[in-house]
Amino acid sequence: MISLSARLDRWQRAQMYERGFWETTAQEIARGSRSQLDWYRWRADQLASRLRALGLSRLLDGSARVLEVGSGPVGVISFFPARERIAVDPLEAFYTSSPVLTGLRDPRVEYRTGGGERLPCESDRYDLAILENCIDHVQDVGAVMRELRRVLVPAGVLYLTVNCRTRWGFLVHRALSRLRVDAGHPHTFTPRRAQALIGRSGFAIRSLEVGSYTEALWADLRSPETRSRIKGLLGVSEFLASAIALRTCA
Repeated sequence: MISLSARLDRWQRAQMYERGFWETTAQEIARGSRSQLDWYRWRADQLASRLRALGLSRLLDGSARVLEVGSGPVGVISFFPARERIAVDPLEAFYTSSPVLTGLRDPRVEYRTGGGERLPCESDRYDLAILENCIDHVQDVGAVMRELRRVLVPAGVLYLTVNCRTRWGFLVHRALSRLRVDAGHPHTFTPRRAQALIGRSGFAIRSLEVGSYTEALWADLRSPETRSRIKGLLGVSEFLASAIALRTCA
């Protein structure tokens, strides 16, 4: 069992890593060497398609209340139709200080400072909560899941994605994280662990999609970046797992 102080230390290092990433990204956008985060729009379109396929089109008619936790400077939520859109991130004060990053935002989204463990949001209010590649960055995974359940309406929808690894990759990455080799990701998951977390947190999974480890491995091994090739050789290549789940009544 990892102590509270150790979890806090790992989370603080992860936040420093995340801030450094976005500082570099803002500089690259300003120089024109990186696209202006079109990835967010692409992910929002993917989510909308999956919701339609599950018969949840009511979340796309513009009447829903939507929350994104760990949104980063822009968030998937900026491209999602809703009457109320709230984005929460612990680095919001830093993002606000960057005109490059805030210039990419939809001004109709309300951005709030806060962590997933204690969301600055009302209970039983939101129809959809988005957690896009964030759960492995938080301080307390269980606390975040409890908060997501608290703020969702009964039968509200959770959309959670996380980069996963094989069982071998899980063990190797956990050791690397404790050795501070990968400071940005204090937690690691396999698809089965992610699925179990969602289930025991009071959600019923309606759709679970898991990417290909083989494709991720070959992409890393063929990458021109040394870091990516090392990931492939160590067996810690990441592949995305994404779930749509409903808050249960129990």
